[in-house]
Amino acid sequence: MTFLSGGFLLLVLGLLTVYYILPRRFRYLVLLAGSLAFYALAGKGYLPFLLVTVVTVYGTARLLGRSLQRQKAYVAEHKKDLSREALTAYKKAQGRKRNILFLLCLLVNLGLLGALKYTAFLLSALRAPFQVHWVLPLGISFYTFQSLGYLMDVKRGKYPPEDNFLKYALFASFFPQMIQGPISRYDSLSETLYGGANFDFDRLGRGLVRILWGAAKKLLVADRLAPGLALLFGAEADSFRGGWVLLGMVLYALRLYADFTGGIDMALGVGELFGVTLAENFDRPYLSKNIEEYWTRWHMTMGSWFRDYLFYPLNVSKPFLRWTKALRGRFGNGFLSRLPLYGATLLVWLATGVWHGAGWNYALWGLTNGLVILLSLTLKPLYEGFHSRFPGLKATGGYGAFETIRTFLLLCLIRLWDCYAGPRGVWRAFSSLFTTFNYGAVARGLSVLGLSGGAWAIVLSMAALMLLVSLLKGEGSFRTRFINTPWKLWLAALALLLLCLLLGAYGPGYTASDFIYGQF
Repeated sequence: MTFLSGGFLLLVLGLLTVYYILPRRFRYLVLLAGSLAFYALAGKGYLPFLLVTVVTVYGTARLLGRSLQRQKAYVAEHKKDLSREALTAYKKAQGRKRNILFLLCLLVNLGLLGALKYTAFLLSALRAPFQVHWVLPLGISFYTFQSLGYLMDVKRGKYPPEDNFLKYALFASFFPQMIQGPISRYDSLSETLYGGANFDFDRLGRGLVRILWGAAKKLLVADRLAPGLALLFGAEADSFRGGWVLLGMVLYALRLYADFTGGIDMALGVGELFGVTLAENFDRPYLSKNIEEYWTRWHMTMGSWFRDYLFYPLNVSKPFLRWTKALRGRFGNGFLSRLPLYGATLLVWLATGVWHGAGWNYALWGLTNGLVILLSLTLKPLYEGFHSRFPGLKATGGYGAFETIRTFLLLCLIRLWDCYAGPRGVWRAFSSLFTTFNYGAVARGLSVLGLSGGAWAIVLSMAALMLLVSLLKGEGSFRTRFINTPWKLWLAALALLLLCLLLGAYGPGYTASDFIYGQF
């Protein structure tokens, strides 16, 4: 079951009807029932894996919360009659117990994720005489990371654990975000998830516009480009070199953006129908001026998760602090003293790549991003020196456009790891950009991709519209600024619905493709 299926439409309509009929205090139960029904219908055997995560994380968080409460009460009670050393020893003993509980829960959930997602790859890499092929539950990486983020926040004392098991189960399983995120934080999502919002006709219109805008991206751009890209990157990839690689990587960037942001728009729109605010996941990423900025604007909830729960803890861990101190004492503040920072960055990016999938390409994609970011940071003094000599250059619109185009093309090159099978395939494609000069032939042979002139017109027109919306967005939501009255909302909804019905890629000759990030 996906956002574009009839079953999903019926589920949402049925839930909306019941949701706004029942008293507010029961409405979160409607969302929980709908979420569990959605996940049970999404795939046979998926639900038990989700329930393991829900039960283990909920139970562990409760135990951690009680331990923290007991510690605070004990310290408050004995603050005057015990020495500071005794209280410190008590806190350390309690902290060790919480660490053991936390690590056990982490082992269960990451072990489950790892076994399901990476066993087949590891057996293949080790050339084992047998293979195991397990079905990967829908969105397991998303709900596992969201749940573990909640657990880490509770362990740190950021907020108390949720006492109501059913409310926590809803947080972990809220159905719009199960397909491809966003990865929500408990303290922000819980503000609107449990309140049972009253019916609001304007909010319904805003949610519908966002859903249809996401559907238009998916049907008019992503799914129209999918068959041609499958040809360029598939079994006959060696027949398409040079200009075809350039064309393919640019079209793939367009397809990925339309597919992923389209799915997120639909998830946020469905949440808005119920008065639930999900985290924004994109902020015009293709307008970024460098790779580091791009990763603060693309898949923002994933980036912030790895930053807050992996990168920062690594940097302040005792081994990394000792390593940094030793290097600074010996080499000062130069390049070598930054090795711990570089090591933490590469480890995080390796984990990010592996999170996306099991395969060497995913790992190398992550490491490539990390290396490019580190190289950019290392060369930053040179950039600053250059711009200090030519202060007027950076202020020009032309230079800003150059930075944006340069960053976009660099991203396209890094994404070759997504497109071709194995490092050798990526290298052959990359090297052909500089050795096979067939760009004119490519321009004349676009029909080989299976898109008619009309289909290309639809794709390019929709791409231009997406760019225009990004450029006009500026401060605040495009809908808030330009579609801000009921008649504009419903007119926009009708126009988007007609676009999807009349120009979308579906029906005879088309097979609806799954959302790309749904596989993660």
